[in-house]
Amino acid sequence: MSRVVFIFGVLVAWAASALTLQQLSLDQMTQSATAIVRARVVGTSTSFTGSTIYTHYKLQATETWKGAAPAEVMLPGGIANGYRQSIPGVPALTVGTEYVLFLWTSSQTGITHLLGMSQGLFYLNAQSDGTTLATRPLVGELMLDANGRRVADQAINMNLTDLRTRVGQTAARPGSVVNRGTVK
Repeated sequence: MSRVVFIFGVLVAWAASALTLQQLSLDQMTQSATAIVRARVVGTSTSFTGSTIYTHYKLQATETWKGAAPAEVMLPGGIANGYRQSIPGVPALTVGTEYVLFLWTSSQTGITHLLGMSQGLFYLNAQSDGTTLATRPLVGELMLDANGRRVADQAINMNLTDLRTRVGQTAARPGSVVNRGTVK
């Protein structure tokens, strides 16, 4: 019974905080991110950090557009030691799939998160003409602007080359650290 109460309490706390997101533009995400990488998920594991279960996604970076490529990203939720936590607004990544990830590493915990929950996750889809489309679908959670007003989310679909160029231009502005590392 205490196990159920514990899980319920954690879920209620997370649900209350995860249901409302501040809408971030592509430029805001670029400026705020500590790292932006194109990476493939090569493994997963889960663990407890305090009372929160995190799913650890091991990353293999193929390009680093800003900052240093982290070895993993941790997203709240998952199954660990017989407990399950589901957090609204948190996407699940798939092993073997490549993404563009806008990441933020906490200076207090050292944990690397997706920036803006699913706002910082772009799916990559090869097109028949040989290009790659980067897609950030609509976020299903309530979104507010910087003034606290409700706003409608908009999906983002752009050619990967255009996304890379836009991120590079925005990241090069003052106040943003860029790593012009080798593209693999």
